[in-house]
Amino acid sequence: MNQMKMGANVGKLFTLAMILMVLAACQSMDKGDTKKVEAQKRLPDVREFEDVLVPRDMLVDRDASFVYRGAGQPMGLLRLSGRVDATSLMRFFKTNLPNDGWQLVSELRGPQSLLMYQKARRLCLILIEDASFQTFADVWVVPANDSVDTGIRK
Repeated sequence: MNQMKMGANVGKLFTLAMILMVLAACQSMDKGDTKKVEAQKRLPDVREFEDVLVPRDMLVDRDASFVYRGAGQPMGLLRLSGRVDATSLMRFFKTNLPNDGWQLVSELRGPQSLLMYQKARRLCLILIEDASFQTFADVWVVPANDSVDTGIRK
């Protein structure tokens, strides 16, 4: 009889040990996910043009983008894509560009939307297209016409 009690106690002890191991494993997995979420929150948004903030949820298509960094401020094209809502993307730019000194010049909304900003002697054009599975955005930063010497004389 003592052997039966001892066998039952060993079985209970073994079961308890297994439950504790499973709980410990679940807790360690929980902490890992929390760390990932915290790390994602700390990631900076993209600043290819220094004064044009791009949300980190948008991926930069490096093959279709061109950013020139000469003596002045960077200019060129950033082609972006991501699974974001076009309206929230427009809201992101409308909130963040004025913080960097850009003034809204014009806005057109539709299946393909356009935001036009001006700052000093530069323009920022943002074209946003809401496709079926993702949103595309082209961010152009270019010098204003009067600040570009094309070499063409009248």
